[in-house]
Amino acid sequence: MIKIKKLNHRYNNRKENAVRDVSLHIRRGENVAIIGSSGSGKSTLLKCMNKLIEPTSGNILINDEDIINANKNDVNRIRSKIGMIFQNFNLIERNTVLSNVLNGRLSYNNSLSTLFGRFSKEDHLIANENLKRVGLTKHTHEKVMNLSGGQKQRVAIARALSQQPNVILADEPVSSLDPKLMKEIMDLLGNICKEKNITLVVSLHFLDFAKKFSSRIIGMRDGKIVFDDEPAQLTEKDVVDIYGKTKDWYLYGKAGF
Repeated sequence: MIKIKKLNHRYNNRKENAVRDVSLHIRRGENVAIIGSSGSGKSTLLKCMNKLIEPTSGNILINDEDIINANKNDVNRIRSKIGMIFQNFNLIERNTVLSNVLNGRLSYNNSLSTLFGRFSKEDHLIANENLKRVGLTKHTHEKVMNLSGGQKQRVAIARALSQQPNVILADEPVSSLDPKLMKEIMDLLGNICKEKNITLVVSLHFLDFAKKFSSRIIGMRDGKIVFDDEPAQLTEKDVVDIYGKTKDWYLYGKAGF
């Protein structure tokens, strides 16, 4: 589903690459967790996959389509099948839950219709089905600003699902939640992707969560991949290689053993 070859990205204000010569293949339906310290390149890698940022060099194929070298229309078409979930939710707080979830249908409609909030009966059906799936049917017409953090992330999941995606990229989706909600959201996201055979790539700080909720772990350090295998194959030495014996190792890595 995702093929990356010799990917590099450098931000304008930095001397070193944030992502350095990354190559990997992710199969359809895989549940992959990317772990590493802050600044290791996790978020940059995810944003490159969706071309939210332009890589400095390298190639990315999504379902055998080259998203990096595609024209604007083709990039938008490829993106329409890639759901994004963010740490800070990226919702329109003053709008209703339903309105936010319907935004997942934007790529299926012309801009004039959506400008006036005109979505088809099918769009509403899909949005309401996904709200039911994430347990928010009672909050359909409530404004997002009145919801809890866990509920907001459920809205974001329903919005991503309304795209009818082949891939979901989740950038630290539970970092702002308490431990109970972290587990609930990861359970929900993992189960939905398994049911629908959606490829899930999620960046996580906590090793313990990565081991429980993924079938494959990719460890990054200084923009490079330093581990790529099943969770059961991860040793304490690997964790030190990923985090280094730093504060992050004690907070996110060592606590997982």
